[in-house]
Amino acid sequence: MTETKTTFKDLGLSPEIQLAIDELGFEEPSPIQTEGIPPLLAGHDVIGQAQTGTGKTLAFGIPMLMYLDPDDDQVQAIILTPTRELCIQVTQALRTYAEHLDINIVAVFGGAPIRSQQAQLRSGAHVVVATVGRMKDLISRRSLVLTAARFVVLDEADEMLDLGFLEDVEKILRMCPSGRQTALFSATMPPPIQRLAEGYMYDPITISITPEQLTVDAIQQAYVEVAGKAKTEKLIEILNAEDPEQAILFCRTKIGASRLERDLKNRGLDVKALHGDLSQGTRDGVMIAFKGHRVKLLVATDIAARGLDIEHVTHIINYDLPNSSETYVHRIGRTGRAGRTGRAITFVTPEQRRDLVQIEKDASTTITAWESPEERIEHAPPPRRRRRGGHEPAPLDEREAPASAVADESKGADESKGADESKGADESKGEGGEQANGVPETADGIAKLFINRGSRSGITEDDLRWALKEGAVLGDEAISSVRVLDRFSFVEIDADQAERTVEFLDGSRLKDAEIRVEVARR
Repeated sequence: MTETKTTFKDLGLSPEIQLAIDELGFEEPSPIQTEGIPPLLAGHDVIGQAQTGTGKTLAFGIPMLMYLDPDDDQVQAIILTPTRELCIQVTQALRTYAEHLDINIVAVFGGAPIRSQQAQLRSGAHVVVATVGRMKDLISRRSLVLTAARFVVLDEADEMLDLGFLEDVEKILRMCPSGRQTALFSATMPPPIQRLAEGYMYDPITISITPEQLTVDAIQQAYVEVAGKAKTEKLIEILNAEDPEQAILFCRTKIGASRLERDLKNRGLDVKALHGDLSQGTRDGVMIAFKGHRVKLLVATDIAARGLDIEHVTHIINYDLPNSSETYVHRIGRTGRAGRTGRAITFVTPEQRRDLVQIEKDASTTITAWESPEERIEHAPPPRRRRRGGHEPAPLDEREAPASAVADESKGADESKGADESKGADESKGEGGEQANGVPETADGIAKLFINRGSRSGITEDDLRWALKEGAVLGDEAISSVRVLDRFSFVEIDADQAERTVEFLDGSRLKDAEIRVEVARR
């Protein structure tokens, strides 16, 4: 008997919130959402033990938004966060979920002018997302009153403990109504956090999403064994081979992060560092640049990267082995977001192999030796051969892409096509066959080219048209169409211009990324 999966439509959400969820393309809730939303909707206090990347913002955000009264201008809900970055991220997410609600969500955090935040509060705020220090400051200035805050969320409570905020958190909780509903989320549950829950929560329901339940199945994990002195050289070799769209390189210490940033910059790489020794203004600038795709590599410490949630991160590199299995899972969860695949590569010295084995055991995962992309393709299992007339057609992107577009099907797919279809194609040149030069063309003399970058790399139709005109010196009349997909793109041009276009553009750089161009075999 097959198990029925829960969907968001099964959770009884308001039409406005369901509409926002549909517009975001969400269908099935994550484990923390499936287990957390119903008790929160029912009014229970909830303790959620879950790492970043499990979807906890949506888990507490939906019940909170459904609880609010738009006609009451008082602060009805507060979310406390340990860092400015997480405060901003949570605010952005909540505003997206509240797209069709008349709800005002205000973020208050240190490092920004307090007067402008006071003005926002005076204009009315149903929800306040705050860092602990700034909320305490605003309360002391009587700019923020919590007497009506009956929904309280503590996000990443263990991080608040690590940063020394727990005493201030307790003071803030004491200013909220005793009849409030409280949700506490934490990656770990050290004794001080447990005592906080016991003292300030009423009969809470505990939900634990363990590392085994985290969504890491979309993350390809590998390790590199290398002596400490050779790590930088090996890192550069791996970056050249992997060519990440964006990558976060994790270091254990602030000094180590600064040193690695300097070494990579000296090699001409596009890199910035994010760590606690930087001023808040500098950290903000780094965050904005990385989120805006203007920086390819981010060197970060664990604490500085808290709350960093960026969909386009394709690679996580543990330059320094994390000091716990939980930290490992927390780090690598920053790639493979939103259904995308990601890669996590961990550096270990010979002395650290035992630690790596422990991480594999604790996280119930397998970490294999790193191979270059070429080696991975060579060692991949042969593709499944589809029978003609089969019931399951290939996805559109795979049907139209050349075999090399899908890494696991590169060599075998080309060989199978050549065996099955080449003769038929030669015999029907007039209806989509091949020219003597081997370029497939339609009856109209058009050839389709495949490009290995798409909208995820920031590529637009205008970018590709510019590249075709400037790089391959094509006129407008030679370009029939340009189609940009998520991971790659297709262009249709005059067939007699196809080979020279590939020659000019293949291996060139567009939007700071190398592009591969080849003829899309039909």
